[in-house]
Amino acid sequence: MSLLKNYKHSASSGSKIKNVPQLFVADKIFNIKQPYGDAAIRGNVAEPMAYYILAKDPTREQAIDYATKKWKKIGGQSDDELQFAIACGFKIAEFLQSMQLARPEKYQERVFGKGTDFGLERDIHGFLDFSYFKKVPKATVVDIKTTKRVPSSIETCSYDHILQQSLYYYLLNKGGDNRKFALLYVSDKKTNYLEISENELRKGYEIMKFNLQLIERLDKKCKSKADWLLSFPYPDLSSFYFSDKKFKQKIIELYEGVITNG
Repeated sequence: MSLLKNYKHSASSGSKIKNVPQLFVADKIFNIKQPYGDAAIRGNVAEPMAYYILAKDPTREQAIDYATKKWKKIGGQSDDELQFAIACGFKIAEFLQSMQLARPEKYQERVFGKGTDFGLERDIHGFLDFSYFKKVPKATVVDIKTTKRVPSSIETCSYDHILQQSLYYYLLNKGGDNRKFALLYVSDKKTNYLEISENELRKGYEIMKFNLQLIERLDKKCKSKADWLLSFPYPDLSSFYFSDKKFKQKIIELYEGVITNG
């Protein structure tokens, strides 16, 4: 019997099982969620703030107030990270306006695919940041990434970001939707717009599919929650993934239970 209740594949699951499989197990098998830190929260503030600016054309003060309320609602703590998120929100909007894109035709569009159409048993879902159809030569999905270090080229960006978009590319492509994909990296001072080639998307999809198939193989193999834990090494608790003290303690207790019980 599967322990992955109501599970659907996603780009984040494919990345977790590749980078930190212990996080995947904690989340999907034990329902122990990794809390968002301020650095992660900033993207969830800057991006909707940019959309708010593009869609509503508010005053600067209104845009800052919108971002501040959203920051507090999500649980942000650091004022420095809030100011960074606000600066990024303005940068995103300014850059897209400079490209004559402005308001996207679709925002946070949900995409879905039947797993059997992709050689998988579980269905797939995800969300696209900004989608443009009329204002570009070819329909384009722009994925926003806020960062302290803006990469100079597609070769130096995080490969996980390419893998994420490759999954979405194939979900759309299967339905005859041949949009281009681009990554917009933004800091408080710089932006860089990087298009992802179809070749990169195809290669990325094969890797992502491999990772998702691994999850399905483990799901068949693991008969208990302990089996899932024992499928991977003990986590490196010095990693930034475990920087939250309460979350780290929960992970320690989780593994102590398995170690104690053999």
